[in-house]
Amino acid sequence: MFAGSLILGFTLFFFAGWLHWNEQRGWPNELFETDLDREYRNRRLRSRMHINYLIAACGGSIVVSAFAGPGMIWMICWCAVIIALLLVVFLAFADAIRSHRYLRKKLPEIREQTFGDTES
Repeated sequence: MFAGSLILGFTLFFFAGWLHWNEQRGWPNELFETDLDREYRNRRLRSRMHINYLIAACGGSIVVSAFAGPGMIWMICWCAVIIALLLVVFLAFADAIRSHRYLRKKLPEIREQTFGDTES
């Protein structure tokens, strides 16, 4: 159980770091040209940074629980992981809503670029 907890904890650390690194440097084929795009990206960066910190905190809590062993600290750490992961799911849902609203606002611009003025 000790080794499994360490592997899981450090995997979560690595995953959170990888997500944060990719989010900071940008994903492939992402272009943020307009004010709407830049505003969306800034809000998304801030929101996903919080999610990445929560994932890293879960990894830290799992590592602490591995060293603590069975007992009260172990139970507290795993309860914190459960609560943090539920919060991550809630924040991911909020991010999906934000992305949907952004794409709804962006759709007329995409149509304009794709079809031009022929559809007016």
